[in-house]
Amino acid sequence: MTNSPISFRIPGGTLPVGTVPRVVGTLSALPPTLPPLLCDVAEIRLDQLLEVTNWVERGQAIEAQGIPVILTVRLHSEGGKWNGPDQERSALYQKALSSLSAVDVELRSNICHEVAAEAKAQGKLCIVSYHDFNHTPPLDLLEAVVTQAQEFASIVKVVTLTESREHEETLRQLLAKKWKTPLCVMGMGTLGPDTRVTFPALGSCLTYGYLDAPAAPGQMPAGEVAERLRLTLPIYAEDYQRRMEKTA
Repeated sequence: MTNSPISFRIPGGTLPVGTVPRVVGTLSALPPTLPPLLCDVAEIRLDQLLEVTNWVERGQAIEAQGIPVILTVRLHSEGGKWNGPDQERSALYQKALSSLSAVDVELRSNICHEVAAEAKAQGKLCIVSYHDFNHTPPLDLLEAVVTQAQEFASIVKVVTLTESREHEETLRQLLAKKWKTPLCVMGMGTLGPDTRVTFPALGSCLTYGYLDAPAAPGQMPAGEVAERLRLTLPIYAEDYQRRMEKTA
C-alpha cells in the first residue's frame, strides 16, 4: 500500500486517487457522453477503435462531465489489438497527453519510458501496466516488476491470471507491501471478479469493469463493480454520496 495520493486532472478540478479507490469503466466504442457516476474514470481502448478519428473530442466531452479519461493503445502481446509501429503508437500517446487526463502503457513496451516522461512533463498521470494472461508469477517476480515501474509511473498496474487461492494470495501479499507509488492489482479468470471488489479494500487504488464489452477475462460491468463497492466499502460509499450530491 501507499499513502501518497495523486489526482486525475479534469476541466474545472481534479479527482483524487490513492485515498479512495476508483472504478474505471473501459470503452471499446465511443458514446458522446456517459451516464453520471456509472464509473469514476473512463478508459478509451483506442487499439480497438483505430478507425475512429474524433477520439480526442469524444474523450474531452466525457471529461467535461467530470469523468477523467485514460487513453490506452494496448499491444497485442498484452491482450490488445495494436500491431503497428512504435512511432505511430507513441504519436497517439503524445496526442492524448496534450488533451486528456491520463494514459496507460505497458512496462515491457519499447516506448514506456518515453510516454511516462512526457506524462510527467505535461502534469498528467501515466499508468504503467504489467499483464500475464497465463498465470500469476511468483511474488518475488511481481515485486521486481513494481520496484522497476514505480521509479517513473504515476500508478503501477499488475493484472494476472488468477485461477487458485494461492494466486490470489500472491496478489494480496503484493498489495500488502509499502510502495512509493499507488498500486492497482487485479486478477483475471476464475477468481478475477472477486479481486476486483475485494482488493480495493486492501489498497488497490483502481479497479476495472467494462462499459460496453469486456476487455479482459473475468471483467464485470463497471456499474456492478461500483454498486458492490458501495455495499462493502464505507469510504467508497461516502465518497460516492458526496459526488452524487454535487451533481444533483
